[in-house]
Amino acid sequence: MSQGFWLAWARRFKGELALIAALTLLASLATLAVPWLAAQVLAGLVDDNTQPIGLEQTVALLVAALIGLTGLTIAAQIVSETAAVRILTQLRETVYNHVQSLPVGFHDDSRRGDMLALTSYEVENLSDFLAGTLATAPALVLTAVGAVLVLFAIDPAMALVLPLIIPAFYIGMRLSGRRLRRMSHQLRAAEVELISIAERDLDMLPAIKSFAAEEHHRETFSAAAQRSLRLAVRQARLNGLVGPLFALFAALAAIAVLVTAGDRLSDGGSRPGDVFAFLLYTALLTRPIGGLANVYTRYQIARGTLARLETVMALDGEPGYAAPHLIERAAGHIAFDGVTFAYPGREPVLTNFDLTIVPGEIVALTGPNGVGKSTIARLLLRYHDPLSGTIRLDGDDIAHIQIQSLRRQFGVVPQRALLFNASVAENIAFGRPDAEPKEMERAAKAAQADTFIQALPDGYDTQIGDNGVRLSGGQRQRIALARALFHDPPIYILDEATSMFDLESEAAFVEDCVSSLKGRTVILITHRPKSLALADRILRLGPEGLVELDQETARSEAR
Repeated sequence: MSQGFWLAWARRFKGELALIAALTLLASLATLAVPWLAAQVLAGLVDDNTQPIGLEQTVALLVAALIGLTGLTIAAQIVSETAAVRILTQLRETVYNHVQSLPVGFHDDSRRGDMLALTSYEVENLSDFLAGTLATAPALVLTAVGAVLVLFAIDPAMALVLPLIIPAFYIGMRLSGRRLRRMSHQLRAAEVELISIAERDLDMLPAIKSFAAEEHHRETFSAAAQRSLRLAVRQARLNGLVGPLFALFAALAAIAVLVTAGDRLSDGGSRPGDVFAFLLYTALLTRPIGGLANVYTRYQIARGTLARLETVMALDGEPGYAAPHLIERAAGHIAFDGVTFAYPGREPVLTNFDLTIVPGEIVALTGPNGVGKSTIARLLLRYHDPLSGTIRLDGDDIAHIQIQSLRRQFGVVPQRALLFNASVAENIAFGRPDAEPKEMERAAKAAQADTFIQALPDGYDTQIGDNGVRLSGGQRQRIALARALFHDPPIYILDEATSMFDLESEAAFVEDCVSSLKGRTVILITHRPKSLALADRILRLGPEGLVELDQETARSEAR
């Protein structure tokens, strides 16, 4: 794993991180002063006349050092937590924006749980590491080094005991780091699996209930949750052991120092004040040693997140955002010229495919499932790029058109209506919060949706739930159709847009759409006889290529 990603973020917040480091370093200096002052107070209480300043002055300095230490600690805590929240927010926005920019193919091949985990708890771990761990590490080093230097300055002979803990410290860090890194990967995989199962089951809840499969899915989720729990407990135990064990090593060394100090004090080799100071600094040394061990364990855990973030952030976004050509409103001339396309790891869906649609023409595509009808739509929208061949809009290669400019030319109604948890009006006017109610109602009427919307409890203000769960399948499809009509693009792609209409509603829709779609280029993917009546041309797509059908033949095949 390279260090570029987290170093870039550390530089982005260098002001906050530098302030945290400065406050904690000052707190460390105050911490280093406290044992010496406390030792002088103790020495004064036992009538050690060798102290450089009087007892009252020493007590005053000790109180001042403690007050300063408390103030610096509070300030560092506030700045650290504030910085962590700011880093987390910007990390989430950056990662979310990048994930959103990645091609549809990437999302087709990725589990949604992976992306949900990456943009939620994983980036939280990283922000905590940067603000709460990395920025405080210099203070821990200063405290540890300062304590050791003071110990050698007080009594080099006694201080020679301390290097005995360094090999144990190093070996323990290496061993625990390997285990923590491995456990972190395992725990992350378990958490992603748990999120994926929850997301899938909530999405599939109606099907789960219809098959009375609740118990099976509860057991599946429970098994994943228990596995995640076991790994989290193991990681927590190891995390809980590392710091205290290293502090114990330092404490054992302190006991050895204590025995040595007693001998030196009894034979007059050391003054009481020096012995007190030595013991206090030895005890103080346990805190930064345990803290540095915690920094190391947190770093091992953060490494996995950093590696995954670097992998995702290194991926290129969709091509076409920087393309030079912008279009305001297309005429609607579409041409596929020798297009070949295959999904990764599969045989080509389209091979040397040609199709021309003139502006204002309504073309119906029929044919069996899997022959590439919806793929044609996905290629037009540049969800995927062809392996070879060219797709043109009004004579321009769509690869040279700025991708958002391109997609604004299309109104798409997919087989599965994509709705979000908001009001009916917000779903119809998706992306246009300033829309006029009359515009929405006009589109809803054309989509045969106004009647049922007016009958809802709050009409157009009715909340429809996630994925429109409070509506029937036909109602969801009509709202998706109303959305496409509302945006009034020059080109429509209707992919089985009337599949959930009853015959009467479909007939009314066809009648209304004659005027709504007039002058628009329309690709109509359907098998419904009534919808086929809208088409100027009907093309059957199959292994033999495109075959033009007359209305009677097409309706006969559709039945």
